[in-house]
Amino acid sequence: MTQPAGRHPVLGSGSPEALEITEAARESEWRYPSFVAELFMGRLRTDLVFPYPDQDEADRRIGDEFIARLEAFLKTDVDPDEIDRTGEVPAAVIQGLARLGCFGMKIPQEYSGLGLSQTNYNRVISLLGSYCGSTTVWLSAHQSIGAPQPLMLFGTEEQKRQYLPRLAGGTISAFALTEPGVGSDPANMLTTARPTEDGESYLLDGEKLWCTNGPVAEIV
Repeated sequence: MTQPAGRHPVLGSGSPEALEITEAARESEWRYPSFVAELFMGRLRTDLVFPYPDQDEADRRIGDEFIARLEAFLKTDVDPDEIDRTGEVPAAVIQGLARLGCFGMKIPQEYSGLGLSQTNYNRVISLLGSYCGSTTVWLSAHQSIGAPQPLMLFGTEEQKRQYLPRLAGGTISAFALTEPGVGSDPANMLTTARPTEDGESYLLDGEKLWCTNGPVAEIV
């Protein structure tokens, strides 16, 4: 992965450079009020949920059309009992989901994704979960905690154009957080990323105990 010219810091979760990047990514303005976030702050903001917000009609139609195609595929091509019995999602199912665009539901259309809204994405995940929990977990992990989301938020334009079309087209991504001494507290991760001398890539140094989607992913 090509890196910007100039100083190349060693990135670890607790390094000053990593903390600086994290702080710079914080919202400086409260543009998207959240009912749940307010609860964590000890405030009950019922005005954010009542009356319950209706989905935009045009956005709903987009979701309805995609959900109809997906449901037809699930009914005819996905056997959740077989998946549970074998412990594997068949290649034909993965290929079918890729053709439908399920790997790029939240990836913008300019990068070959569907560009669905978060509301429609949630509707799709609810439908998938009603058919096969195993398929839902790895497909959701791919685009919620896998490579697409951080690329969309923090990737350079070059990185987005290199990776997002692949990820939208069916290349599965993994999430590598858990280490021998770290679970859900990423601030304590010990793995570091050290730039190579030519500045073209990073040398990763660390140990991961568990990677979500690791056995089937091409991109971590």
